[in-house]
Amino acid sequence: MKRLVVLLLVSASGLRAQSDSARRADSIAAAKHKLATVVVTGTRLSEVDERTPSQVEPIDVRKATPGPDVVMNALLDLPGISLYDDQGARLQPELEVRGFTVSPVVGTPQGVSVFLDGMRLNEPDAQEVNFDLLPSAAIERASLVRGSNVLFGRNSLGGTLLLDTKRGGNTPEATATLGAGSFGEQTATITAGGKVSGVDGFVAATGSNETGWRQATAANTRNIFATIGHQWGPTRDSGDVSLSFLYAKDRIQEAGSLPVGYAPTINYTPGDFFEPEAYDLITRATTPLGGGVLRATLFGRRNNYEQFNINVPPPSTDSYIYMLSGGGTVEWTRPVAIGPVPIGFTVGAEYERDNVHFRLLNTGGGQPDSITTLSDVHQENAALYGQAIVSVTSSLDVTIGLRDDYIRIPYRDDLVSANNGTSTYNRVSPEIGATYQFTDDVKAFVAFKSGFRAPAPLELACASASAPCSLPSALGADPALKAVSTRDYEGGVDIDLPHKSSLDIDGFWTDVLDDIQFASPDLTHVYFLNVPETRRAGVEVTAKIPLVGGARIETSYSYMAATFQSTVQISSSDTTPRPARPGDIFPNSPLHRGRIALGIGRLIGPVLLDGDIDLRGYSGQYLRGDESNQRPQIPGYTVSDLDLALTFRRYTVSLMIDNLLDRSYSTFGIEAPNTVGGGPNPPVVSFLTPGYTRRFTVSASVRL
Repeated sequence: MKRLVVLLLVSASGLRAQSDSARRADSIAAAKHKLATVVVTGTRLSEVDERTPSQVEPIDVRKATPGPDVVMNALLDLPGISLYDDQGARLQPELEVRGFTVSPVVGTPQGVSVFLDGMRLNEPDAQEVNFDLLPSAAIERASLVRGSNVLFGRNSLGGTLLLDTKRGGNTPEATATLGAGSFGEQTATITAGGKVSGVDGFVAATGSNETGWRQATAANTRNIFATIGHQWGPTRDSGDVSLSFLYAKDRIQEAGSLPVGYAPTINYTPGDFFEPEAYDLITRATTPLGGGVLRATLFGRRNNYEQFNINVPPPSTDSYIYMLSGGGTVEWTRPVAIGPVPIGFTVGAEYERDNVHFRLLNTGGGQPDSITTLSDVHQENAALYGQAIVSVTSSLDVTIGLRDDYIRIPYRDDLVSANNGTSTYNRVSPEIGATYQFTDDVKAFVAFKSGFRAPAPLELACASASAPCSLPSALGADPALKAVSTRDYEGGVDIDLPHKSSLDIDGFWTDVLDDIQFASPDLTHVYFLNVPETRRAGVEVTAKIPLVGGARIETSYSYMAATFQSTVQISSSDTTPRPARPGDIFPNSPLHRGRIALGIGRLIGPVLLDGDIDLRGYSGQYLRGDESNQRPQIPGYTVSDLDLALTFRRYTVSLMIDNLLDRSYSTFGIEAPNTVGGGPNPPVVSFLTPGYTRRFTVSASVRL
């Protein structure tokens, strides 16, 4: 293993004072007399510090009715987030954050990391994220850190989603929620928590069923989460330990996209399904050590799934993926003082071992089943990192950071040993930025960051244009892919206006080297390739304004251009192909995205009314396979939702209406041959995934 490099970084937050000299005198006294009680926040295993030069946005998931789509829906309320649906399954959308994708779809290049209680949720086979497996009823706090960040490492290119679960409190409490809605939707959730003799506990169980609005799109989800812990001292940093367990099992039927002109409820290839089963075990501990705080997370994770795809023409594909992961993160923060400035530094280390077994078959078509892939990957991921904030003056904080990642991916083919090979990647990623507090209400920041992503095992084994994979049915010896790296420039301003109004503006420019892109010669074959240069650049604006009578308004707009910056030929079904050229826009990526929401929170006698109606709009987007931007775009669209909740004492009744105006629209498209009906030369047409029709959900909950 190459030598990993770590940079100790220094941070401190000074009190706002009348002059720098007064602040420095106070800092010296604090360093002499209170140094041991200072807590340095903004680390890999604690909440992100507001002084860091990043756009950090809290996500409110607690008001939503618990279900497998809570986190996905909450993310869509943020500026610059868009959704497209490749699979035609409501619980498997692909989300785009600053031009990078986070998705449950195996094969989609991923560029966003997701963590649950410090454990990485990106799966080791293809770095995908299964949102449907999340314990939504147990999530207490969620936030999105935009852009790359050395704290979170590999795959954190467009951002990092942080999820923290609940713990039992001093007062015992329990809730029960039942819901029902359109297309056979049924949901049930039970949560309970409390503390006995200093030991806290919390449990949440959720289940959902639905028949789906399109043919053969039923979905069933089940999960249970439990945690037990003990805290000594007034805060968790004074000493804390916890153990959590999650079990989840789902079955989701998929409809995919449809040729233009088909009725939207049709399933082009009925029978596709995804069935995962996951076990997670997470241990967290915090303790004072050496004048600072030591934090650690250890985890074990098993996730097995079956993905079955009907192909036209046959054979169909059936894949069984078995994944077992284990590892942990340890970090130490230590406040010190250098001269008149109190500083703190954070250093940390991560290690993860991933074992993945692929068993892929061709089936049907009048032929016996045949194994196309039987292989193993035993991947190792290691990193050292450091980051901190230096309070140069009472108004200026400077962040410096460095991270070194090492990844080793050995591929072993149990059918053809000639396909064996090992890929290794090592990358040092720096970060520097500053925040300036002009007044108590106005803050600005600028930053330069660098991100890194190694190819996933599945991408490495399917990287040949001359032998594309029938995903996920055939992996083999292919040309090695390069790791992705980014140069990320970002700046923004946060303004707190009178009467709790606010305005946030953030601009970013991300140059991506050796970007991994997805090529699809037809509907059933794909491969991955490096594109020398691409770019994501844009601006995100959010404004919040309270109105009279408990009403509120929130609006956001983003312009985000994901473009090629080098000439590259990407295989597709296009009958008149030409290379993508610098300035061409990525498929499935709208340039303009906006949202306006009107809400109210008000007591009417003994009843609390809380509701929102919002309208989201997206401009047109190019179809997959049209990287050269020659074909007409998928039309832009708007969609509105309504959420309403009434609470009386211990009881709450909620109404949710998605697509309130029942608009017809499409979120995804691809150019591909329409093979239904046979024929030696099927025509190439546009396949589109219809957006979800209007859907009602009613739920009732009671605090027991």
